[in-house]
Amino acid sequence: MDNENVYLKCIEQKKDTLKQRRAEYGEKLNELARQNSEYSEAVTVLAQIGSALAISTISGDVKNTEKLKVEAIKYSAIKKEIEKRAGIEPFKYECSLCNDTGFSGGKICSCIKKMASEIRIKSVSKSAPISGCRFDTFDLDFYDDSLPDGTNPKKKMTLILKALKEYTLNFNPNLSENMIFFGNTGLGKTHLSLAIMNELIEKGFYVVYDSAFNLFSKIETEHFKNHIDDTYNDALNCDLLIIDDLGSEFLSSYSQSVLYSIINTRILSRKPTIINTNLSIKEIEQKYTPRVSSRIVGEYTPKKFIGTDIRQKKVLRTK
Repeated sequence: MDNENVYLKCIEQKKDTLKQRRAEYGEKLNELARQNSEYSEAVTVLAQIGSALAISTISGDVKNTEKLKVEAIKYSAIKKEIEKRAGIEPFKYECSLCNDTGFSGGKICSCIKKMASEIRIKSVSKSAPISGCRFDTFDLDFYDDSLPDGTNPKKKMTLILKALKEYTLNFNPNLSENMIFFGNTGLGKTHLSLAIMNELIEKGFYVVYDSAFNLFSKIETEHFKNHIDDTYNDALNCDLLIIDDLGSEFLSSYSQSVLYSIINTRILSRKPTIINTNLSIKEIEQKYTPRVSSRIVGEYTPKKFIGTDIRQKKVLRTK
């Protein structure tokens, strides 16, 4: 579901919630009127004053209009005092910026963007461990300072973490680069992919995240069984597409065609994509068609994750 439709859904939900809250508040006031004759009288008098004010204003009777305004202030004060004694606070909107309309200053209100973010994050959390995947939970202490081959995983991953934070901070859906994260399993590729997604969704960007296996399976099922292309269109049009675990999908001529169409279309429309995979560049060239591999190799900035499986280290740390 694209941003526009998610926003519309949130605005409708906001309206429904406001309608329900107004009804509940109105019922409290009606119950107070049934139980308190003084309050009931104040409500009735205020209604009469309101009608009289309208007539007086239209007729141009300034003296009477001012008199009626004084009376309105008097009975409004009586009404509010009785409500206060009954423990009924004045009605408040959930969002003071838009008064629960969903729009502030002619634009989508921040409260709607927050609701949309929560919907997207909840959707992704069904298939990915999203809750703990943030930049500040990415623990560099799991990476060694040196390995027998002379590499320094901690230094390398520190630089990658810094680069990805900057990428997210300066993200532009029409200018940001494509990236491919590659390296062995358990080195943090999925964690950092989800960290990027988390922050960008919270900023209001339209991010689609899925594993290669799920993404291509959904697209194939929708296309051939349901005769719709919702997932495919989302993959083409989102601000950022993140394909997790490329190489895990069932490889067929159809999935190769879909993969090429998605990455090529997004390259041409300058929409960024992030791919993470356990495959090496050489394995990508061997596994996929030249059209697919050449786009990935030629158009994606590589980020090589190095080190030893941190999942095993996490298990040992808890023992």
